[in-house]
Amino acid sequence: GGHEVLLQSLSRVTLKSLDITMLAADMGIQEIPTAHPDACRFLPQQLGQQKHDLVICDGQVLRTHQRQAYRDRREARRLTVTQLALGLEHLREGGNMIVLLHRIEQWESFYLLYTFDQFSTVKVFKPRTAHTKRSSFYLVASDVQSKDHRALSAVTRWKTIWRVATFGTDEEYAQSLRLGNVDVATTICEFGETLATLGEEIWDIQAHALERAPFNRGVHTERRVNKGAVVM
Repeated sequence: GGHEVLLQSLSRVTLKSLDITMLAADMGIQEIPTAHPDACRFLPQQLGQQKHDLVICDGQVLRTHQRQAYRDRREARRLTVTQLALGLEHLREGGNMIVLLHRIEQWESFYLLYTFDQFSTVKVFKPRTAHTKRSSFYLVASDVQSKDHRALSAVTRWKTIWRVATFGTDEEYAQSLRLGNVDVATTICEFGETLATLGEEIWDIQAHALERAPFNRGVHTERRVNKGAVVM
């Protein structure tokens, strides 16, 4: 399942239609447990050593995607970390990444922005003409230093999460999502003000759209944006 691909067929364009969450070899796994429900569906190496100037990570889990029921609870995470790990790993030094995210104020989005801020120039973007009422936005990372030790560490962590989400128990999966020795309070102190600045326009666009939404017509609302806080 998925959306129709509108990219024109060109000799200089290589288009592969596949489930990237099954790219075991590219994610560093060579031996697949024979008892795994999808053992025969994992794919051999696909990406080789190619490096790219631009990587776009905007894949989303769709209801039309046919998959076994056991994958449902972890599928979104598997898709996210596969895109991030393979995207950053195959990005040319100084290249650019665009990543679709949701709810800039939630911890996962916060920490991903913080992570990229350590080895790239981070901006965010939210269209004013589509999906304005939703919390979605784009992380735009430019001049990405993909060989920086912090970038390499992020790739390793994402691959570990994919491996455990694909083959591990619930306890192992929960453990893989913990950030180990990360000091949350210190991280917020270091990056919180930057996040508030980044999020201000995103929250403002969403607040205006919600204010004009059909379900709010005729309802008096008071809105203010102050240091990243939206009050309705």
